[in-house]
Amino acid sequence: MKLTSAFLVASAALPAALAQTWTACNPLEKQCPCNPALGSTYSFDFTKGEGSELFPVADHFPVRYEKDGLHLPVRKKGDAPTIAGLKYIFGGRLDCVLKIAPGKGIVSSLVFQSADLDEIDYEWIGSKPLEAQSNYFGKGNTKTYNRGAIHPVTDSANIFHTYSIEWTKEKITWYINNEVVRTLTPAISADLYASNNYYPQTPMEIKIGAWAAGDPSNADGVIEWSDGPIDYSQAPFDMVIQSLTVTDYSKGATEYCYGDKSGSWDSIQISTDPSKGKTPIKETTSAKPTKTAEPEEKTTSAAPKTTLATSSKADKETTTSEKEEKETTTSKPPKNTSTGEIAPAITQGLPDSIGGMDGPQNKGVSSTGTVDAQAAQTGAPTDNVPSSASSIKNAGLSLVVAAVFAALVL
Repeated sequence: MKLTSAFLVASAALPAALAQTWTACNPLEKQCPCNPALGSTYSFDFTKGEGSELFPVADHFPVRYEKDGLHLPVRKKGDAPTIAGLKYIFGGRLDCVLKIAPGKGIVSSLVFQSADLDEIDYEWIGSKPLEAQSNYFGKGNTKTYNRGAIHPVTDSANIFHTYSIEWTKEKITWYINNEVVRTLTPAISADLYASNNYYPQTPMEIKIGAWAAGDPSNADGVIEWSDGPIDYSQAPFDMVIQSLTVTDYSKGATEYCYGDKSGSWDSIQISTDPSKGKTPIKETTSAKPTKTAEPEEKTTSAAPKTTLATSSKADKETTTSEKEEKETTTSKPPKNTSTGEIAPAITQGLPDSIGGMDGPQNKGVSSTGTVDAQAAQTGAPTDNVPSSASSIKNAGLSLVVAAVFAALVL
């Protein structure tokens, strides 16, 4: 499917991800409990009609197990049904087969997040099923909003696709149906952040879910980014998770501890003591392979335009009387199909059940420039394109939904 540069520019006009702004204990500031490690591979097939040991669903969110998988429905204002991993990975990969929740104002998220506010994510807006948004954040730093990207995908609300994130010390790779759509290295991150310190490098937990971003109680920037408001007469809006596989590349690890307050990769202490960590998860490969999009429906054949966007520091801030919201998710690389778009981020202020680090709650509408994708001619990852587009005006909005979602998961 061919996507024009005009479509990509329009897509980038709104922020692309929220950022995590709350953590129970930040190891950069004080000594915190260690993180229980997965240390192995865990797979689960939700079509079997039962819950996952490693990814439980919050009890107060009614979910359904159907033939096609776990349904996470948004039914009413404030809903944020989510599955959250009980174990952390330190370097690793997630492959998740899912359909996003449809509907204006409905956002689906797959987030990796750490205690010191590193984050890697995928986000989808329910009324924009031809887009998948990728982003990352380091140490909760949201002073700039130039790290998001938008990638073409076929009818993500009606067709199951496999979304994957692979994270190592050397690079982060985002995949759609096992095709590379974006690659980020520490060097690229250093250019985007103007610092070597913000490449994600601390143990991550994983959260997957949907939430009601278009509710009228949310900030105007969130509602606009999510294409809200929500028409609840059309509810429920179901996100469907068919299966997932998580691999922790720190094989045999039982616990991860921060050795100092640097938040660097090398500062993480890895324990293999079997007495460490809680609720050990046995290694399993139970999830059956799942068919995703048909070959003719793939959207990676065309070389779309690259849309870049940068933003100035937010010049408008909204305050809230509530506390900030809690933290909210390799084979040989084929042809890089990333749009290369570096758009403002979207996970900041995500509901606590989902998490997230930088985004629409805090940002308004932005303007963009376009640059031809170099990957089509050179094969180089489009994310190496400098973020040189025009400056974006972003209205900083505080997270008015924080307390609501925090309460839902307590």
